[in-house]
Amino acid sequence: MQSLRQYLDGECRSYRGSCLETYWQHWQPSTLAASLGVSSDTAHPWLRRVPPLSDFMPWSDVRQLQLLRTLAELSPQGEGAESSLVSETAVRQVGPKPDWFGERRLNQLVALHRAILQEGYRYQASQRLEYFHQHIVLDTLARGDEVRFLVANGQHRASVLSVLGYASVPALVHVSHRRGPSLVRREDCLSWPSVRQGIFTENQALEIFDRVFEGRPPPGFPRLARAGEATLAPGELEIAPCAQVMPEGSPTERH
Repeated sequence: MQSLRQYLDGECRSYRGSCLETYWQHWQPSTLAASLGVSSDTAHPWLRRVPPLSDFMPWSDVRQLQLLRTLAELSPQGEGAESSLVSETAVRQVGPKPDWFGERRLNQLVALHRAILQEGYRYQASQRLEYFHQHIVLDTLARGDEVRFLVANGQHRASVLSVLGYASVPALVHVSHRRGPSLVRREDCLSWPSVRQGIFTENQALEIFDRVFEGRPPPGFPRLARAGEATLAPGELEIAPCAQVMPEGSPTERH
């Protein structure tokens, strides 16, 4: 969203110099453990051996757990060892990323902004479309009587609509998808597959849940540059709370 604001305000005309470039330059954890904020001293060996994975959380379903197991068995030994098992563009939440990929991401946002600005947002969607092309998809985190909604699919649309000032749009909740449950209750922690299998301790899993629920970043996460601010140089980075970066959806976002 911040990079789109920069583009529209004339602060940047391409990916170079954008907030997105700064983010990917400075958030480059080498292991899944680091990307989730789990200390290397206490992390399960699989979390220390595997690079960051898209959409993987302690509450992910058994399919995600099986992927972790497979990658851990195939990955080179040693913490953060170089591995070609995960493409550099597959996990969008972490850098580094090649310039062509960043340009493509920004161009997608600009094109979607132009389309919604000209045509308006589609409030009624054909049932013939796949569910994630009908509306933005939300996951629900529940902690006691409190809930938080996370964009599970449609982050491009959510970003553009926020920039355009939309107060509300239709969204789908409690729909099944490949990442895991769409309703995640903190009280169910001990039943999460990765906790049952000992990949995360109960305390580790709850800390990650609470951090995401409260919008806190993992340790070492850089303060994100925002539109209207000077781009941070490497030596000027500060650590400060900011919203958790959530998984993105389909590469093709339709409005």
